[in-house]
Amino acid sequence: MNGSQAGIAARAAWLSSCCNQSGVQPEPPEGPRALQAAVLGVLSLLVLCGVLFLGGGLLLRAQGLTALLARELLASREAEPSGASGGEDDS
Repeated sequence: MNGSQAGIAARAAWLSSCCNQSGVQPEPPEGPRALQAAVLGVLSLLVLCGVLFLGGGLLLRAQGLTALLARELLASREAEPSGASGGEDDS
């Protein structure tokens, strides 16, 4: 057996030991996968709570600004004299 045949044989042996030739995926152990799923679930829940908290805060701030703007608009309308037409009668 020459060097190239030995390399091919070594590669074939590595492939047969590394990869499943039957086409069936090997099943990983359940312990680490269950732990990974639990951690992912907890992190997803934390992210969801954070998004809801920040979104709620932004919504409350927007409502406060809208109420402030409505009060200012109402106050400015009440402060205007009712007989003033804007100064366009000077002609």
